[in-house]
Amino acid sequence: MADPALEARGLTKRYGDFVALNNVDFRLQRGEVRALIGSNGAGKSTLIKILTGAVAPTAGVMRLNGEAAPFGDPGEMIRRGVGCIYQHSNLAPAMTVLDNIFLGRQPTRGFGLVDRRRQRREATALLAHYGVDLDLDAAAGALPTVKQKEVEIMKALALDASVLLMDEPTGWLAATDVRRLHDTIRQLKSRGVGVVYISHMLDEIFSVCDTMTILRDGVVVAESDVAAVTRTDVVRLMVGERLAKESGEAAAAARRPRGDGRVRLAVRDFTRRGVFQNISFDLHAGEILCITGLIGSKRTELLRALFGADPHDEGRVEIDDRLIRPRSPASAMAEGLGLVPEDRHRDGLMLGMSVAENLVMTTLARFVRVGLLDRGAVRAAAAKSIDALGVQPRDGRRATRLLSGGNQQKVLVGKWLNRRPEVLILDEPTVGVDVGAKAEIYAILRAERDRGTAVLVVSSDLEEVMTIADRIGVMASGRLTAIHDATDVTLSRLVAEIGAEP
Repeated sequence: MADPALEARGLTKRYGDFVALNNVDFRLQRGEVRALIGSNGAGKSTLIKILTGAVAPTAGVMRLNGEAAPFGDPGEMIRRGVGCIYQHSNLAPAMTVLDNIFLGRQPTRGFGLVDRRRQRREATALLAHYGVDLDLDAAAGALPTVKQKEVEIMKALALDASVLLMDEPTGWLAATDVRRLHDTIRQLKSRGVGVVYISHMLDEIFSVCDTMTILRDGVVVAESDVAAVTRTDVVRLMVGERLAKESGEAAAAARRPRGDGRVRLAVRDFTRRGVFQNISFDLHAGEILCITGLIGSKRTELLRALFGADPHDEGRVEIDDRLIRPRSPASAMAEGLGLVPEDRHRDGLMLGMSVAENLVMTTLARFVRVGLLDRGAVRAAAAKSIDALGVQPRDGRRATRLLSGGNQQKVLVGKWLNRRPEVLILDEPTVGVDVGAKAEIYAILRAERDRGTAVLVVSSDLEEVMTIADRIGVMASGRLTAIHDATDVTLSRLVAEIGAEP
């Protein structure tokens, strides 16, 4: 039998007394797509860092295509054929696709000049070999996100990568783009490339992966063919029997009937010409209203306009029967609105600042005494939030960038909860976080709803919508086409309405 493309045995990584990985075995065959699954803190990031050479393990061995591989040398791992596609783009946006593919290693001719003809010839052959269609002369930053992913894949394959690690590659892609990316992955598989697919999206794992490795608390708890397990099996293995049972029971028991509270937010004929038209709905105090729809249905644009981040042309917005005019985020905040944006890295958090500093960002004025910031009060308030939100590790001084994605998202939500908004708006609140963190965020939102806050959520995850919503709205092509009580609508009906013409 041929040697695996990648094989690691006995990988252990300790940070002081903390064991991030414990005796992990991992194998990837040529032409195999293997899912790597686990909750935040399970050890996925540590394993990926070891496989790419970013860190060295405390113990263990690794082989690539049958030969011993070094640890702690990213450059050598690239030369040995290990490529990695990260969730956030590593492309030079102003450069062409062609120059990005060959960045740092352009073929040259006499006097050190770049050999453009050879560069184009090699790139054209590469794209043809893997069945990928890209405009080599387009600026990478002007491409749709899915095409940028394809550029990154081609960049890795141009270095003769035989192993490709893909870390949450579809976090911000539309469903059609996810399918296109999966088609590309299948092309790689047919050419013998081994792919490690790291994702929290079970739909994707069951669609494109052949096998899976599940980590929990730094240990491999299962390896399986994808066809041999169910979603329920995967969730239970990821988070343990107790949390799987609790999250399922919570979904069934936590809904509240429409009209528990008075109308908190009333929106009438809200319009931004050419973007969304005549949006009207009521949101009650103590209610979670989820708006779903295809990416491109203008849900995010609606939220941004309600929050004053983007302009609107017509319509009326009231909070508790009081007319408001959200002309800027500052004015919207003053009126009692809070917005948790979709992209926590770009719009939501200051990653270089501490957890405590991020948590008090929207309430900083409360901690100023005679013109000076009361840092003791900041630490105390942050510690209270960290405990309430279940942020791990429980260290307010820690840089936010060092937290896992799920814990960063808790900090982002907590930053707005500390302001005690009348209306809390969230755009894709669990994108890129694992099943366990999702369950915790759902519990946080339900608790806020039970306090009487009106909660408005935009989500493309229909499982999420069916789990947390008291009522469900559907948007298509900039129009709100339906609103249902969650108890009165089925998943199949939602799918049909989302895909219907408005």
